[in-house]
Amino acid sequence: MELNLVQRLLLIGILFSEVQTKEKPGPMSSECLGNLLRITLSAEYFENKHLSLSVVDQSGTAWELGEAMAAQCGYAVTYSSWGSIEFRASALSCHSRLEKDVFTVTIQIKASPTSDMSNATTHLKSASCHYGPWSPRELICGSNYMEISVRSEVPQTIKDFVQDEPEDWTFVFPEAKAEAASIWQIVFHQPEEKRALLVSNAWSAGYGLNTTDSRVLLRVPHTAAQVQLVKDQGITFSVLRSSTFYKYQWVILMVDTGVACPVDGVDYANKTITWTVPKYIPPLSAGVTSFKDVLVEAGVDLRKLSAKEMASRKYVLLNELNAIMMKIPIGAEGGYYKTSVSNGQLGTKYSISLFLEHQWEDSRWGLTKHTIIKEIETPFEQAEVSITNILPSARGFCDGRNLHLIVSHGNVDQNWLPFISDWHLTPEGAQKYNYSLRDNGTHLAISVPFLSSHVNYEGFHTSAIKASFYLTLKDGLTLAHRRDFSVSCIFSPSELIQCLPNGTVIITAIKLVGDEDLDTALLVLRDRQCKPSLVTEKTATFKFNVNTCGTSRKFNGTTMTYENEVLYFRPGNDTPIYQLKFLCSYAVEQTVDARYESKKSPPPSIKPGFGCLTLSLKLFKEKSYSEPYQESEYPVVKYLREALYFEVELLQPKDARLDLNLDDCWATNSQSQDSLPQWHILKHGCENNKGSYRAVLHKVNYSLRAKFPQHLKRFEVRMFAFVQGTSLLQEQLYFHCSVVICNTKQQPLDVFCPRRCNPGKHRLAHSAHPHGQVSSGPVLVRKKNNQERLNALTSDRLNKNYFGL
Repeated sequence: MELNLVQRLLLIGILFSEVQTKEKPGPMSSECLGNLLRITLSAEYFENKHLSLSVVDQSGTAWELGEAMAAQCGYAVTYSSWGSIEFRASALSCHSRLEKDVFTVTIQIKASPTSDMSNATTHLKSASCHYGPWSPRELICGSNYMEISVRSEVPQTIKDFVQDEPEDWTFVFPEAKAEAASIWQIVFHQPEEKRALLVSNAWSAGYGLNTTDSRVLLRVPHTAAQVQLVKDQGITFSVLRSSTFYKYQWVILMVDTGVACPVDGVDYANKTITWTVPKYIPPLSAGVTSFKDVLVEAGVDLRKLSAKEMASRKYVLLNELNAIMMKIPIGAEGGYYKTSVSNGQLGTKYSISLFLEHQWEDSRWGLTKHTIIKEIETPFEQAEVSITNILPSARGFCDGRNLHLIVSHGNVDQNWLPFISDWHLTPEGAQKYNYSLRDNGTHLAISVPFLSSHVNYEGFHTSAIKASFYLTLKDGLTLAHRRDFSVSCIFSPSELIQCLPNGTVIITAIKLVGDEDLDTALLVLRDRQCKPSLVTEKTATFKFNVNTCGTSRKFNGTTMTYENEVLYFRPGNDTPIYQLKFLCSYAVEQTVDARYESKKSPPPSIKPGFGCLTLSLKLFKEKSYSEPYQESEYPVVKYLREALYFEVELLQPKDARLDLNLDDCWATNSQSQDSLPQWHILKHGCENNKGSYRAVLHKVNYSLRAKFPQHLKRFEVRMFAFVQGTSLLQEQLYFHCSVVICNTKQQPLDVFCPRRCNPGKHRLAHSAHPHGQVSSGPVLVRKKNNQERLNALTSDRLNKNYFGL
């Protein structure tokens, strides 16, 4: 089929940037639910995968989540009715980042097809929620922990302490008073004893304690040793009576951190669930002389329901004098049935996740907010069994790199076989094409890469590619068609291009449905001698360097852009009928070769459509520039006036048409490039003539290490120090350089890219050429005797206030 118009498809850096910043539906989603955050893992995406879940702290360290850590830190992991995994975090969880009224939680998921977690893919999800204002006292009763946080701006004094047992203070005070100054501790009030623990010991025992600028937090696992079961008003509560103390000078400050959560209170009668929660809960109401309801709200799955929504589901919420009751019909919307077998009998259980939020004011605390999460499951009920013919069904989804199709087996397809067109899909065939094919007896799961032989490309626009995968189930005996399934997804054009840091470009052109007469093996680049390195029926992949294949280049500020095209010509015709234009934009990336007491930066990642111009500044041991100082050798120590040999290098890409030029080089006594004082070593590419420490520029000749001499600049300067009067300001130096990347083929050269010193022009000012900055250090001054240092200070004064030696 001949194309009626030339396909002009432009893949540019701007497009990719827009695609990357626009949030796509992914394997995880988040939801803010008051003082809780929920992150849901997609059942479709993570089906049949082994998972490892970690929480990431503010330093970037991932902490693998286990049951003990979850209860101590305010996390919970559950399964939804649709098989999705739900992660829940408290606003004051251990690894939350709090800024004003916003809390942020980041989790890391590793997913692997095998239990040993080999070939695992890593996914990060960060979510922020606004919550406020906070009540003076807030409590959460979760499925695995109890949490209390109280306002701490004006802590209670010993005089105002109200306890539910009058003799508590008599026992507690000696224990608190005996500890060292300025140490938080917690005292547990139990019938048989009063026990005090320091924070470190409480953490070892599984308790979670924390403070913010305005709150004190205690989190208690339901299984903690000091938790008591107390029955009141016919309801059993998990109770922890505790006080948290802080000793400051001669004053002991105390915060009441007692917490209580109902354990039972659920009845099943007349096909209805009744959940009862008393209003006056020990020890939360100890010492209270007045009590007033402020708010009672309830809901399902942590979502609050209005009175209208409750009525539509036939829920009943009763706010009585002494208790709050919630009635739910068994089988009502919001819950779900689970089938199970008990004593050989098939039956069902109805499950629902309820929550209640009760706010009240009392004479002791002012406003208290109590949130209770209750997972309810009805007793087993036998169900009748009926058998019907069930046909297989399927669902599909995509993850950005692959198309997935999951077929649920029916009870009539035992002899049906999977086909792609007329090709029988077997495990051996799937492995040949790098497809994933798994059958666990109930489901057949197939995954194919976006760029593969059996994917159909049905639409291509500058912002999206529509790709589809078709599967047919055929009778294993007659090969008759039984069922057809398909999955179609939109992919980003950025999946077709890679711009590697070394200047290598990998671009894949695709053939659309309807272009059957287009031979992918005959696709070429602008230089028609550049042919694809890998060809399939539907794709052609080119791999080449930016210096070759007719690639053009443009400079723009801090980026350099390379452009080429994939073309298709009919024999004897010089007008292409297929044209795929693509760009690689390289941004300048500054690097610091050595930083004292710092971790190595990870290598730059490959981003479709982008690369990096990577720079470095290294200090060498000798004038031969054969051996640089390694990171482990920093800080380097030098005597005053000892020679320092520096080299600035353009590491990537290896493009012979690029020329690195120095603009300014200067020294500071801290890592910050903008800190004061400063001493200029080079100015606008020229040696600084002021003072007695003039820099020397060294020519770079071709060698095995310097295959592109124009990518390197070398200079030498004598070791000095910053002083004020006769005193050293600081005995360390950091060195910095600003550079400009120029085009050696450009004629004439502009004022920003001279090949010699240009004292009147600042190369970075308004420059359209890529530019950047690099740093190295520290270098320490080796101490001499006092007289030598004084002589040096008085002989080499460089300016009125600051001197270099």
